[in-house]
Amino acid sequence: MTARVLSIANCKGGTGKSTTAVNVAAELAAEHFRVLVMDLDPQGHSGLGFGLAARLGQANAHAPLLGRRMDLRGAVLRSEEDEVDVLPADRSFDGQITNKGIRCLAEALEPLKPDYDLILLDVPPAAAALTVCALMASDGVIIPTTLDPLGLEGVRQFARSYHSLMLQHGAAVRGFAIAPMRIDLRSNVEKDVLGQLRTSFGPGQMIRGVRTDIAVSEAFARRQPVRRHRARARAAEDFRGVAADVVRRFSVEARESFPVMRGRVEGFVRTPWM
Repeated sequence: MTARVLSIANCKGGTGKSTTAVNVAAELAAEHFRVLVMDLDPQGHSGLGFGLAARLGQANAHAPLLGRRMDLRGAVLRSEEDEVDVLPADRSFDGQITNKGIRCLAEALEPLKPDYDLILLDVPPAAAALTVCALMASDGVIIPTTLDPLGLEGVRQFARSYHSLMLQHGAAVRGFAIAPMRIDLRSNVEKDVLGQLRTSFGPGQMIRGVRTDIAVSEAFARRQPVRRHRARARAAEDFRGVAADVVRRFSVEARESFPVMRGRVEGFVRTPWM
């Protein structure tokens, strides 16, 4: 059995991609999934969310995009979260891809896949060529989004590009799932946007989201997932729900049995955005 690979992507910035990568990885690791986070955003936020950054002169997540043929296992860093490893970003990466093979990331990840149950690719916005390489390496896509008109348009734009790529190359064979972030349904605008997402893409394309919670930014400031910073925060509960939905939606399998998460899912109170 080899890892399922999922991109976390959206053509709009500021939607919570890195936050999703860090916290979904941590929640699944708590249920004994082996997870690798590949940080493809030069800002390096996924790595920083675990307090990790690439060592100077060492291999990193962007090496395959620059035509450097190397074993990425030497670039993997162990986080403080049991079962979570990180492939940190090259924070000097300027977005210029010199490797012309769109399957360069897929090929580079192949030796790593037997070591993990899930590999999450944190994909930066506004990087079309990099996004194509990430999707060609992926089995599916998680699309975090804010519930505002620009967020809605970002999802629609990404979906159009995704379907075009699917038709051309057959990437991301398990489709995508939309995860609302920073939810506050006291706003009529957010309620309207959530309704439009469900109407446009169907309930089957939606997974649980994460409510607005200061604990998310507090946790990042401390370079740790929310569950480590404040385990009883509502965002920690919400990310557990997102992680559980990711497992079901994309058929992620662990090497060990998964009784704890299944029990928790059954015990979740369905929130109003479901």
